[in-house]
Amino acid sequence: MNENRQRTNDNKENERADRMGTHVYSSKDNRSMHKSLNGEFILYQMLLEQISNKKQELTFNKNSLVEYFQPDDKNDKKIMKEFDKEYKSEKAIYWYTRETCIYKILNKALRTQCIDDIIPFGSFIRDMNKQLDDEHKLFIKQKQTPIIQVYRGQLISKDEVIRLKSTQKELISMNSFLSTSTNRKKALEFATSKPPPNDELTSILLEIDVNINYLSKPYADIKRLSAIPEEEEVLFTVSSIFRIENISYDDKINLWIAKLTLCSLDDPDIKNFLSSLKQELKGQNEFVSLGNYFIHMLKYDLAQEHFQKILDQNLVKEDIELAYTYYGLAQANCKKEDYHLAISNLNKALDYLLNNSSLNDHSLVSLCYNDLGSIYGKQSNYVNALQCFGKALSTNKNNDNLSKIYSASSDVHFKMTNYHMALENLEKSLEHQTKTDYAIIANTYINMGKIYIAINEFEKASQIFDKAIEYQLKELPNTHPDVSYTYNAIGLMFLDKNDHEKALEYIEKALHLQLESLPNNHPDFADTYRNLANTYMKKENLDKAVFYYEKVLENQLKTLLWNYPSVVDTYRSIGNIHSKKQNRDQALIYFHKILDSQLERTQLDDTSISDTYQNLGNLLLEKNNLDEALQFYLKILNNELKTKLYEDFSLIHIYKTIAEIYYKKRILDQSLIYYNRLLDCYFQKEPLDQSTINEIYTSIGKVYLKKRHFDQTLLFYQKQNNNQLLHDKSINKIKLIDNIFFEKRHLEQSYHYFKNYLREQLKTHSEKDPILIDTYYILANISFEKENFDRALKYFLLLLNNELERKAIHDSSLQNIYKAIATIYFEKENYNQSLIYFNKLIDCQLQNKSVKLSSINDTYTMIGKIYLKKNHFHLHADDNKKLRENKFNKNLSMTRSKTTTKSYTNNFRLEKHHLDQALFYFQTLLNKQINDQLLDDLYIILGNICLEKQDFNQALTFFQTLLNKQHAQNNFGDPSLVNIYLIIGDIYAQISRIDQALQHYKQGLSISRRIPTVDQSIVHNIKSKIRHLPVPQI
Repeated sequence: MNENRQRTNDNKENERADRMGTHVYSSKDNRSMHKSLNGEFILYQMLLEQISNKKQELTFNKNSLVEYFQPDDKNDKKIMKEFDKEYKSEKAIYWYTRETCIYKILNKALRTQCIDDIIPFGSFIRDMNKQLDDEHKLFIKQKQTPIIQVYRGQLISKDEVIRLKSTQKELISMNSFLSTSTNRKKALEFATSKPPPNDELTSILLEIDVNINYLSKPYADIKRLSAIPEEEEVLFTVSSIFRIENISYDDKINLWIAKLTLCSLDDPDIKNFLSSLKQELKGQNEFVSLGNYFIHMLKYDLAQEHFQKILDQNLVKEDIELAYTYYGLAQANCKKEDYHLAISNLNKALDYLLNNSSLNDHSLVSLCYNDLGSIYGKQSNYVNALQCFGKALSTNKNNDNLSKIYSASSDVHFKMTNYHMALENLEKSLEHQTKTDYAIIANTYINMGKIYIAINEFEKASQIFDKAIEYQLKELPNTHPDVSYTYNAIGLMFLDKNDHEKALEYIEKALHLQLESLPNNHPDFADTYRNLANTYMKKENLDKAVFYYEKVLENQLKTLLWNYPSVVDTYRSIGNIHSKKQNRDQALIYFHKILDSQLERTQLDDTSISDTYQNLGNLLLEKNNLDEALQFYLKILNNELKTKLYEDFSLIHIYKTIAEIYYKKRILDQSLIYYNRLLDCYFQKEPLDQSTINEIYTSIGKVYLKKRHFDQTLLFYQKQNNNQLLHDKSINKIKLIDNIFFEKRHLEQSYHYFKNYLREQLKTHSEKDPILIDTYYILANISFEKENFDRALKYFLLLLNNELERKAIHDSSLQNIYKAIATIYFEKENYNQSLIYFNKLIDCQLQNKSVKLSSINDTYTMIGKIYLKKNHFHLHADDNKKLRENKFNKNLSMTRSKTTTKSYTNNFRLEKHHLDQALFYFQTLLNKQINDQLLDDLYIILGNICLEKQDFNQALTFFQTLLNKQHAQNNFGDPSLVNIYLIIGDIYAQISRIDQALQHYKQGLSISRRIPTVDQSIVHNIKSKIRHLPVPQI
């Protein structure tokens, strides 16, 4: 939808449809730190003046209203077409008084300060003024008395009432044509006919005295020209100026009554206002300056739109006008806390000024440098800030911005804790202030007082604050909001002295003044509410603190977007309090708001994002939500590593937390990575913090103690490599290789650390002391990871020997050790020893009712793998070698009473029991529906178990069944057939059926000759067996 069209159909967020639309100009405010309160009054006077004078920038270039607004409503479209076609200047008042969309759209545009929508009505407003001027002349001729009274009853915002009460005797204007009645009763009835629709509104009756002899902006009885002639209506032109004589509340009729007087154009206050405005503009383009008053009105988006429109539509041409436009845009950027954009626009303004020799010494140059300095100060870029202040001071000899520059420079020195320099700059600022600039002098004293507080000179600060109030009251009443600045500063002084009650007394005084004099969207409230919140925080009254922080937020969101940095600071304060109160869900809401804002407004490597990730991570850890907490901590690390090395010491907390989370989640390989990263940070630190390094190794030891699955490595990057991720083009191969070496380096370091630790333990403890259990286990695990199976076996056997000093051989707690030893023997291809320990593991598992069936199945799977590899008749040379290597256990043999004697001599009945168990398990599995390959393996396993049992006939049955199956499938080219024939031949030879043995050996030999891939050692083996067969007896 077209933007203009949308304006006619939607109620914009900032629209104040029921607001009376008053603008007050207070001469006192104009001489105070609250000049911006006059901004709306000034903007409308300037805007309407420019429309009356047909300024080029305010020219409407569209052919018609209907083309510009593009209304959806059929009736509105019809009215606009009628207006575009039939409108004549002498019918302006008629069209205004008709109940149509023309009246509504114009008043809405005037109410909401939408210049784009006011411009199309420029000629209409001028026609209205001319008609009113003509009627005014007739009107005053007809009047017999010099004074007439008119009335208007309507709704008004409570903010406007506050402003009217605090500015009695000052000037007031309306932001639209003001329709009044000569009938007080009718106006009173209108004001009291219905209650206000919400709490922000109230009702008011305006009683306006008009001296018809005054030269003023036009007004008239419009009965003759009105579309509703029966109304007793006197219409005042837009931006007419009145004086507020009095405002009071009538309790009897529950109504505010304001007495106003129409001002003459010769009124001294109006002349002073125009003179002051001229001085303030200093020859600036008035249309450009409208944007500044949007800023005063806290309408930062409108200000930005206004300046941007001037640039986009080339509405100004001169270098100085373009410079002021960019400067104004930067001011709006600053208010919106978009400092990067503000810096960019200030530099563009400087480009126009410095590239034009006639403008090199213009006062705007020093202002630009001054504002750059302030922005860099807000960003804590103090070097750039001070450089900019230096340039601002050296711009020209007659620099009339010196007071501002020294004051801004003082602010930066204060942030840098250079309090002496901050004070010196404020003293210089005072020197360059006009003696009658009482408000500015007072504000300087307030800032001085804050410095004295910072250096704990409270008595001096108190004297300075007294001076500030003295200067404020030279021109302002003690109820003026400027005084609230001093009260706030005094309150903060008492807060620093820990006198909380006195602090509250003064800050509440400040709040009372503001409530009686400022609109509720004024940013002063946010500062005061924040001061109250901080005071209650110090009093440890968290409920009151969060109440006032929420008031801060409420105030901020009236003028700022949700993602502005200052709003984010308030989210952080509220979130921290909820976190402190352990309202973690509420805290999470606010920290997520912070994160959303930062992700929109800042670069990803900004450290503030890391802080927010950490706050969220910590809250989730407190809720024991490890998964989400981990994600945020990994994001912190990723963010930090954009600008830091892995070994940066600032990362220690992140590494430690991530390692601990992974440990709690039993993701041990990842936990190990981050403990190793943590170690690297401490290895870089000088001097070496050995006690912390020992603590980290203790944690690493706990990781190894948790390892239970010995077929799964704890080396994460090695696993990636094993999974052939190096072939994946998306993987950074160099980084992966670096990480693999990182893991191996730490594996070696860990081994040496715990080896040395064991050596120290053995100086005071025997090998069988239970204190050594964990160290044996850790060293065994590390050795296993290093694939040093001999060393791993050594430590596991030492561990087992130690445990069996206190535990029965089938104690369920020994399962993991048996599994480890069995696994290592399997890796070393020492299948007999592996089988012994897997059988011990089975015994433990079957005696432990809590063991899962899947664990028993896993053990039998390993036993099955052993029987697939074992050969009853032929021990491989490697097996004999492995048996010989077990001599390193010689030292253990002295204590075999509970372990190795039983393990290695083999109790015949226990072995038979294990064989029967295994046979039963695999026969049961055979009866289930299984795939062909598994079926083949089962026949081999069962055949080999029967061979172990010396049940050669049953073994023959299983191998013969397997052979028949292979024949049925025509697998004559399968090399495994040769081995089956060899085994069957061996069985027949064992039971002395030499003829059958010879037959199967020959068949195996025949097949092997047809298959080139058959291992030739098997062929030689068959030939040897044939040669050594005994000759059958005849």
